[in-house]
Amino acid sequence: MDFSSKLKELRQQRDISLRKLGEKASISYSILNSIENGRFQPSKEIVISLAYALRVENVEELLVLAGYPTTSSTDSE
Repeated sequence: MDFSSKLKELRQQRDISLRKLGEKASISYSILNSIENGRFQPSKEIVISLAYALRVENVEELLVLAGYPTTSSTDSE
């Protein structure tokens, strides 16, 4: 799954509109729409803002989906 699909899934699970999410994360509707449709690569800061706005516990997972390497080197196998 890519970041845009995960973002849409999380947003819909929480029954929140793009506009409302934008307000919570301080990100414009047009940027969010472009991210969700795969036309814009979000910065690390945007991913983190969205994670907090959506109350995501595993921010690292979203960062990886968005193409940012994890900062921890501990992987459980």
